Amino acid sequence: MAASPVYGHFAPLKRVAAFLAGRGHDVTLLSHEQFRPMAGENVRYEAFTGEAGIDVEQAHAEPERLAIPAGPERFAWDMRNIFVKAVAPQFRDVQRILAEAGDEPVVLIYETAFLGAAPSLLGAPGPRPAATIGLGPVAFTLSSVDTAPFGMGLAPDSSEEGRARHREANAFMQEQLLGPAQGLFEQTLAELGVTAAEIPFFLDSPVLNADLFLQMSVEELSYMRSDTPAHVRFIGTLPPADAGGELPEWWPEVEAAERVVVVTQGTIANQDFGELIEPALDGLASFPGLVIAATGRPGEVRNVPANARVTEFVPFDELLPHADVFVTNGGFGAVQQSLRNGVPMVAAGLSEEKLESNVRLAATGAAVNLASQRAAPAEIRKAVEEVVATASYRNNARRLAADYAAVDAFGEIERALAELTHYL
Repeated sequence: MAASPVYGHFAPLKRVAAFLAGRGHDVTLLSHEQFRPMAGENVRYEAFTGEAGIDVEQAHAEPERLAIPAGPERFAWDMRNIFVKAVAPQFRDVQRILAEAGDEPVVLIYETAFLGAAPSLLGAPGPRPAATIGLGPVAFTLSSVDTAPFGMGLAPDSSEEGRARHREANAFMQEQLLGPAQGLFEQTLAELGVTAAEIPFFLDSPVLNADLFLQMSVEELSYMRSDTPAHVRFIGTLPPADAGGELPEWWPEVEAAERVVVVTQGTIANQDFGELIEPALDGLASFPGLVIAATGRPGEVRNVPANARVTEFVPFDELLPHADVFVTNGGFGAVQQSLRNGVPMVAAGLSEEKLESNVRLAATGAAVNLASQRAAPAEIRKAVEEVVATASYRNNARRLAADYAAVDAFGEIERALAELTHYL
């Protein structure tokens, strides 16, 4: 199993690895050295070597990157300099592990952003997996005639006029905005000896190259497309994990509060609390309810009002059943966690995949999308009040929660593995 060095991508694969190991499979998990202590029992852990082990937080702090406004242009920088740049060293790490397996058949399970599987699957010389499963812990990246390209944050339109616009947008994305990343992808594959006559767009590659691709969401969160390939399955999200640890001392306030608003900036784009946490606390200072802000890292939050409680960590699956609104910058994991619990959202955030995730979320009718990297206190307050006052947001969130509850993600992963290994 292989995950890119981003915690939100690694965390679900870590849980899948532990599940499969517990079911008797021999599991090796490849990712960043910093995640080794989290691998769990009965899972062999292999760390990236060389440039594959990029420090994503350090890359996010690069002055060149920060000089680019959050949105499609910064997304393009990330794709080239964090993900595509890692293809060759990731490929070499996969080759090393496959070579150690010798003649024993290996199923390679990788997540969407791990592009190091592509060379083998497109004909590069060297050991190859016997079968492949792609897992999608982020928003579905595959291009479609019914949608604008991933990363532009545009709503879908399946009319003839809309499809024409999508064709133009896809061409712009692949040839211009992400042209440098695609060029590096193709150059890298050629240098590694890839023999495929056609090289797919790198964001499509993880889906198209897999024998089975399991998107870890419900289909509506990826838009209802007419051209989704038959080997793609929507498997919902993983069930709640046992968070462990003690609840905060103020937990009785959560249970007693008439209204609860939860605020988070996730685990990646949380270096500046002034983007969402602090303006949310400011805007909700007089809100008639309890506001819980989870920072995701150590650090001081300024001007905490009397109705707010700030913590580095809180078990969301225990907190969200008490929540009326979840204010988030749109990390896909947080979005799904909220929907699985039937909690409507206010979404902000334009960096990483959040621009795309938030537009898809708003299209379900379960959220207000502020479409801002640095939301103003007043607009956050207004959006929270709108979600609380408008029943359709909660009704749509509950409808999606029922869709999530109807799918057993672990069971679907095990079923896919059994299908592919039946004749090995």
